[in-house]
Parts: sequence; C-alpha cells; structure tokens
Amino acid sequence: MISNGLDDDNFKKGILKNHTFILFIILACVMIIGSIFVPSLAQKGNLLNVLRLASIVGLAAIGATMVLLVGEIDLSIGSIMSLSLVTGGLMVGYGSLPALAVTCLTGIVLGIINGVLVTKLKINSLMVTLGTMSVFAGLANVVTRGQSIFLYDSPLYLSLGRGYIAGIPVPVIIFLFVGIVLSIMLRYTKTGKEIYFTGANKRAAWVSGINTDKIKLIAYSISGLTAALAGPLLSSQTNRITPIQGVGFELSAIAVAVLGGTSLIGGKGTVIGTILGALTFQLLLNVLTLSGVGTYMEQVLKGFLLIVIVVVYQVIDKPRR
Repeated sequence: MISNGLDDDNFKKGILKNHTFILFIILACVMIIGSIFVPSLAQKGNLLNVLRLASIVGLAAIGATMVLLVGEIDLSIGSIMSLSLVTGGLMVGYGSLPALAVTCLTGIVLGIINGVLVTKLKINSLMVTLGTMSVFAGLANVVTRGQSIFLYDSPLYLSLGRGYIAGIPVPVIIFLFVGIVLSIMLRYTKTGKEIYFTGANKRAAWVSGINTDKIKLIAYSISGLTAALAGPLLSSQTNRITPIQGVGFELSAIAVAVLGGTSLIGGKGTVIGTILGALTFQLLLNVLTLSGVGTYMEQVLKGFLLIVIVVVYQVIDKPRR
C-alpha cells in the first residue's frame, strides 16, 4: 500500500513537471472556453489565420529557444528581422529568390555578430543584444531612409505568407519543417546534446571538451536565421516591407519560448514545447481580438504572460524537501 501511494505521488509530480502535457491542457482549455464565449473562434477561416500568425511568431521563438538553451538571451530578434527584411527587399527588383536568399543570409550574419560579441569579447548577452537591437533597428531605417518597399510585383515572395499547399498555409509548413529539423537535431545529434550541456553547466561542458563558444555561435546563427525567415512571412501579409516590421517581436519570441517550457537559465526546453507555446499564445491573442478587447491589450498580455509563466514554472520546478 505504501509503495502504491509513493508511485501515485511520483506519477502526479511527473505530470506536473511535464510542461508539454501542461501546454496541451492549457491549449485545449483556451480552445474550448474561447469557443463557448466567442463562437467564431472555431471557424475554419479563423483557425487557419491563427495557425498562420502562430507560425510567424513561432519561427522567431524557435530561435529564441536555441539561444536560451545555451544559457544566453537574444533581445535583437525583432531588429534582425527588420534589417534582414529591408536588406533583402533591396533585391526584390532582381526577383523573389535573390531577395529571400539575401534576407536569410543577412539574418545569419547578424546572428553570428551577436555570437562573436558574446563569446569572443565575453560581454553579457543581455547587454550585447540590447545594444545590437538598437544598432540593427537604426540601420534598417538608414538602409531604406525610413521608406517602405512594396511587393506587388513579387508573387513568389507574397506566396510565402499567403499561399496554401494542400489546403495548409505555407507559413505553417515552413514553421513545422524548421521545428521538426531542429527538434531532431537537439534530440539525436552530438551538437544538440552539446547545446543542452552548455546551457546546463558551461564550465563543466568546457572541461569535458565541448567548444562552448562554437555552440553559442551556432545558437545565435540559428536565431538570426529564424528571425529572418519569419520576416517575409510577415511582410507578405501587408504587401510591403517596412524598417519597423520586427519591432516588439523579441518580447513575443521570448514569451512564447518560455511559455513552451524553455528555461531562462539554460539547459532545459524543447522545440515541440515552443511550437505548442506559439499556438497557445496566438490563440489567446485571437480570443482577445474577437472579444473586442482591442489590439492595445496585446502588449499587456505579452508582458503579463511572461511574468506569470516564469512564476508558475519556478513553482513547478522548485525542488521539494
């Protein structure tokens, strides 16, 4: 009897510490309760729109997840998105493919710049990316002189955000593809394991022979790439690229990553959790929008949600005596 009691207690504790399971429950509750009070939430067109928007913020959040896993942070995600977008936008006249290639390449380069500053100069990542956030955002305005770049003659570019394949929005396919690839990398490759080891204990990882600087550079380059990838999916929704398109995305990305169970101190989290976090986050915003609360509440929700998530997960993860 005692053994059964202990087994039941351990099972309950295991469930409480399973962030993926908790997210499934939260997502289901938001969907069910939201549909009761806002019937239009469950309409096919609205759900497809939620998936499309969740994919955009989710891509940026996957990058934030990779950086958080190695015990660092990236506050420049939104600015990388903006600068990558406008840099690639200058190539739109040469075709969609060159524009998209330059966009992605710019994101990777900007991510590497962050990584080099953190690893080689040994500057705190919070301060580094706070600085590059301002630099990259300023450069985005300098490159375009504050003007927009229109995409009406770029059908391939526009299809990234608006198109469908087999009835599924293209952004969702891109989001899931990137998520699956990175999830497999984290789970089954040497680099993936080294990312977790680096975030869990940097010194121990270094002593064991892991090149922690290289691992951090990889994480920041992935963050830059996913931020750049999310840009065209967003800009194609409005038919234009603006130098402020990525403003505020860093907060959304970090909030979604943490909502998905990624630790702010490193070494813990999954891409699958981030995917679920993006769906839950965007569904909550959609409920607010359909309820008539207004878009101004979105910023309030982001900040409040981040605080609540951190507090709840700290309580869940707190060791019991």
